[in-house]
Amino acid sequence: MDYDDEQTLRFLRLGDFSVVLIMQKCSPIMMITCTVGELQWSITKDAPVIRVDTRGFGFAMPGLLYGLQFSSSCQEAMMDTLETIFIKFADYKHLRRGEVGGYPWEDNEPNLWAKSRRKIEKIANKALSRFGQVPGKSLSAVGNQDSGLLKVLRTSAATKMVSNAILTGSLRSRHIDIQDMRPQDKCNNENVSAIYQQAFPSISVFNNLVEAVEIAWVISSGDSHLLKEKKIGELKVLVGFQIWRLNQEGIVAFVEKLISRPIACRID
Repeated sequence: MDYDDEQTLRFLRLGDFSVVLIMQKCSPIMMITCTVGELQWSITKDAPVIRVDTRGFGFAMPGLLYGLQFSSSCQEAMMDTLETIFIKFADYKHLRRGEVGGYPWEDNEPNLWAKSRRKIEKIANKALSRFGQVPGKSLSAVGNQDSGLLKVLRTSAATKMVSNAILTGSLRSRHIDIQDMRPQDKCNNENVSAIYQQAFPSISVFNNLVEAVEIAWVISSGDSHLLKEKKIGELKVLVGFQIWRLNQEGIVAFVEKLISRPIACRID
């Protein structure tokens, strides 16, 4: 779902869906990736996942809205299991009418995303702002970098790059900052759930990489006058978890690799 004036709905991929948990053995950092075909993105505790109907989920991050719809052959129990994963690892929301009510649309509604977009955006923008993120179209997506598809491909490439760095151990402690946003009793209590001991990624891990590449291409194309100063959002809630982000050294290390990839070039 593009953030353009026409509110374009673009079909991206058709294929098997998978969710993978990635962790480091000697570090608290982890991440969750979602994959359809070769397209990949991450779910985080500071970006909303919205269940739109029985078999449809919306994913929001700065500058991007994804809609994921499963076929009618997928059992509802499987969808509920997937929901429990999103509850645990994302900022989960749903559009059910009350706790026991149904969804606003029929199952497998053909125009689901066109009909639900306004509700998704309203929830997404409020949630992202609450976590200090700036919702809507990226301020660096200007000139020849304003393609929503280009942002999708770069986000996928950044997700794969970071997940591979975690698996191979090339993501080092010097590349990241961990912010402890847990209540004091959870920090001091060794008997709390293991999930409180892990550090979840911020959506900014991936968003900052993509925006850095966008800015680099805008400047190299001579369009730097189109760039506007980015507003730094204010964190308004205590997330309740440890959150990790790439620091300046980490961003530089990844951006150099991301720019060199073929998908980093512009789409005309």
